[in-house]
Amino acid sequence: MTKRTIALIVSCLALSSHAIAQKVPRSVTPETLEKYWVLMKSSIEGNAPLGGKNMDQSGCAAVSFIVEKNGRASDITIEKVEPPGGLGELAASITSNLEFEPTIRNAARDRVFSSLIFPFNLPPDPEARKAIMQRCVIPARAWKPKTAEKQ
Repeated sequence: MTKRTIALIVSCLALSSHAIAQKVPRSVTPETLEKYWVLMKSSIEGNAPLGGKNMDQSGCAAVSFIVEKNGRASDITIEKVEPPGGLGELAASITSNLEFEPTIRNAARDRVFSSLIFPFNLPPDPEARKAIMQRCVIPARAWKPKTAEKQ
C-alpha cells in the first residue's frame, strides 16, 4: 500500500469512530434518568447571577441536558422558569456542575438526554410546593441538535 492509501484509511477510521461516538443520545424522562445515571449528591453547586430578577421568590426552573459518557452534563438548555428571572441561569449553572455515575444497566456509559426541575425558595406547605413545581413541568421529547442560531 502507498502512504497515500494508508493515510486515507486512517482518516476514514478516525472519522467513523467520531461519528459513532456522537450517536443520538437516548431520551429519558426525569423519572427514569436514575435507571441509566445516578446523580452524585456532592456535585450540586452553582453560581447565582448578580442582580438576577426574582431570585428571592418561590419558583422553579426546568433544564434539559445530555449526560455524556464521562458523567458530565452538556448541551444544557433552560426550558422553563417560573417566575421569569435569574433562577434559570442558576439552574443552568447547577446543571453544568452535576456529576453522574452509570448504573449497572448502563455499563456501556450510553449518553442520555433528560431534564430536571430545580426548586427555589419553596414554601413549607406541601400543596403550595407542588403547585409551584407543576409550573415547570415540561413535556417529554426526543433530543434534537441545537441549530446555529440557538447556540
